[in-house]
Amino acid sequence: MTQGWRALTREQLDWAYDQRFHAPNMQEVMARLTAAGHQAQAVFKQRQRIAYGTEPIEMLDWYSCQKEGAPVLFFVHGGAWRSGEAKDVAFGVQWLTEAGFDVVIPDFSVVQDVGGDLQVLVNQLCAAFERVLKALHASQSEVHLCGHSSGAHLAACLAVRFASCDNLRSLTACSGMYDLEPVSLSSRNLYVKFTQEVIENLSPIRYAHQFRIPVNLLVGSLESPEFIRQAQAFHAQLDQHQAFTRLTVGEGLNHFEILETLQTYPQGLFAQCLHSFVKQLRAA
Repeated sequence: MTQGWRALTREQLDWAYDQRFHAPNMQEVMARLTAAGHQAQAVFKQRQRIAYGTEPIEMLDWYSCQKEGAPVLFFVHGGAWRSGEAKDVAFGVQWLTEAGFDVVIPDFSVVQDVGGDLQVLVNQLCAAFERVLKALHASQSEVHLCGHSSGAHLAACLAVRFASCDNLRSLTACSGMYDLEPVSLSSRNLYVKFTQEVIENLSPIRYAHQFRIPVNLLVGSLESPEFIRQAQAFHAQLDQHQAFTRLTVGEGLNHFEILETLQTYPQGLFAQCLHSFVKQLRAA
């Protein structure tokens, strides 16, 4: 299952890792979500814009539920590593804060602006995560990582980097890529510099043995077979190393439709899975 991609041609890998071939309504769904995100940000009064670095892009949005010791959801946006902003993915903030979460959404560089180096993006997100930990001081507030698509990949990289962090309690990763080797053979290598070091260091599946936090994986049934395989392979590796993991397949949903289900709770599948997963962990 994990090596089937090796039989694919370059053309087949390009098809497998280009969402335009699998989600014909991509632009329509993302336009809805971006509009909803901007609207949510405009009306939310408890948002802080906080610097975590010295570059203009190195800022994060912190949406507070105004409750002492609230769990923090650290959400990493997708966009194929080359697009997206924090304000575009604020569409789930209302129900999350009403459910008692603080929500942190960082901005970070697009990969083409940093010479195709994914390590720069990971380092920025590590700095943003450390800024959150600093704000929590010595409290026992829980931090839960979450991401979609390339953001799921980056969130999983953070989970590896902060494996020993006591505040980090879970990872929810939707529609991500967890092994960069097959991705590196697709057309994504036109804008990402996939060195052997990057492939080795930033493929979370290769560090499944280090995971001690529970991992909640989601993928849509209408996604590319490669995205489905990536989720299944990561789940199998985590399970093999006895990490507590769950895999949910969103029936009839493509890569962007499953993201849209994070917008509303309890109706949305992504929202349901995230809420129930964290609730189960907090009750344990």
